[in-house]
Amino acid sequence: MKNGKIKLSDIADALGISTISVSRALSGQEGVSDELRDKVLKKADEMGYLRTKSPGHIRVLVLHQKPFIQDNSNFSHVMQGIEKALQDAGCEHDMEFTDKTAQGKLSLPNKLQKGLLYDGLILVGGFENSYMDFITGKISNYVCFTGYSPSKDCDGIWYNFNNSAYRQCEYLIKKGHKRIGYVGNNRGYVSKEKVLGIVTALEDNNLAAREEFFVYSDDYEEKVYNLIKTKGGPTAFICQWDYTAMKLIKYLHDNGVKVPENISVMGHGNTEMSALCIPALTTMELHIEYACESSVALLLKRLKRPDKPKENILINCTLIERDSVGAAK
Repeated sequence: MKNGKIKLSDIADALGISTISVSRALSGQEGVSDELRDKVLKKADEMGYLRTKSPGHIRVLVLHQKPFIQDNSNFSHVMQGIEKALQDAGCEHDMEFTDKTAQGKLSLPNKLQKGLLYDGLILVGGFENSYMDFITGKISNYVCFTGYSPSKDCDGIWYNFNNSAYRQCEYLIKKGHKRIGYVGNNRGYVSKEKVLGIVTALEDNNLAAREEFFVYSDDYEEKVYNLIKTKGGPTAFICQWDYTAMKLIKYLHDNGVKVPENISVMGHGNTEMSALCIPALTTMELHIEYACESSVALLLKRLKRPDKPKENILINCTLIERDSVGAAK
């Protein structure tokens, strides 16, 4: 049945309950059990019932688990940006932190435990797939903000890390660098996409992507130092995040290696500290405010058109040139 033809009485008849109970369950009123409320919400979704609401009557839950552990200033900007975008849209909202333990136990967020109902959900960061299945069973309209997973058919906002790394590598090549490495971890899709971008840029410029120049480790400083000291070693490194780059620069400085005189280093994220470190870090701007606005707009679009195809929006980053990259020697 198409949306607009489904009435409360249709849902009531399908479940064998009163229309009043359906109304109370859908509006979040007291007088129905949590179990019955879940049944009503599920049946309403199955039958295509949609409560038409203005943004001012839409309530959104934002769940996060600190995705930018290393880039704390960016994480704060993300949360503030989403809150501002929701406020500007006139949406009521709540924000909660959901740690790995709570996800493993499939624990309901505190607000849901108290019986609050939400029209939409924004998941900030990469949540466990089992928890995503659990929580989106409670709130079916949702957007993933930077929590990309190829196994999920859902609306999402994601940064174009492949493109960013390609352009970073291309920038280094134009500076005369031919032996380019990468520093990061290989636990998530961010690093994999960046590596793809770097390798593609090297190949497009008829340069070798040398596997030994790609360092995948949380304890990378000494490994990078040894590579730099090796004859024919890399002349530049692209780092997964600003924090990765700044930590590397400090280690190299402490061990007599100068940036950019002896090695060029690039970060990613344009965090507040990236402009203050010595040398100031060449990096990529994430356009966080716009990304946050896009996540809220995408959720509102989903609420307005629940039958539309799922969308993944890629946001390109912008190169910020500073002092940590020099011409190859």
